Amino acid sequence: MIALAMPTVLASNNRIYMSPMEKSQWILISNSPIRCEIEHQIPRFGKAIFYQESGRSLKFKVLSDHAFKKNLPISFRSVTANWKGIQSESEMGQFRTTGGNAPLLSIEDNTARHAYFELQQGYQPSLFFVDEEDGAKPVSVVLSTVRFRDVEADFGQCLTKLHPDHFDDIKSAKVHFEFDDEFPLEHEEERALGKILDYLKVDPSIKKLTISGHADYKGSECYNETLSARRAWYVYDYLVQSGVDSKMLSVEFYGESRPLDKARNDQARATNRRVSVTMVK
Repeated sequence: MIALAMPTVLASNNRIYMSPMEKSQWILISNSPIRCEIEHQIPRFGKAIFYQESGRSLKFKVLSDHAFKKNLPISFRSVTANWKGIQSESEMGQFRTTGGNAPLLSIEDNTARHAYFELQQGYQPSLFFVDEEDGAKPVSVVLSTVRFRDVEADFGQCLTKLHPDHFDDIKSAKVHFEFDDEFPLEHEEERALGKILDYLKVDPSIKKLTISGHADYKGSECYNETLSARRAWYVYDYLVQSGVDSKMLSVEFYGESRPLDKARNDQARATNRRVSVTMVK
């Protein structure tokens, strides 16, 4: 930390937003295997949020009740609390306002972890910028460290229980087949469908799984349509036997009409002999 004679947060001409000590609190508002989230209300301004989703890094955002101009420079700094005696601050990053109804500030990875660490150590991550639509008045938005430790343990425990995969990374899977075979390659069932089956156990927002069968161009269109149907129904049976509610499943088959690779070679044909399974929220 760099000691300053007069920290920016205390400058007399600033418009300062900060929760009073007696009202300051951090609340755990999401505690599940797919999302952990804590929230800090900042009176007359908005709120600050730390959150992490399954398969993702820690993120931090500040939401404002006010509409600030886009691209205003923001200095994000860690400042010592008033009761610590010696006042100091250190730079954590330079950003710009997003404007409109988007978060005023949204960051992730190292900077988000840095801000979280500063709160753990009793410092106050703060935003400093100039509101050009209010006579170029400096604005300070301070995250209070008061009662942060009340929620820290529960948030940390939630983070350790996050599912390893994010929905966007595994929402669709493909199972491939040998030529003219309605049973998939043996190693592909678990490889392709295992992550979907695991994810279904932790995310109740999944409403449906769409199963679509496909064939390559060898053979007649009629035969290939029937073959793609048999492949799709095999995967349907596999999912049901694995514990998926049949009411969640819908089956489609397209024969050779929807190739992923339109080349006329063995590699393309192997790519197109498939069943796709897609989770839908």
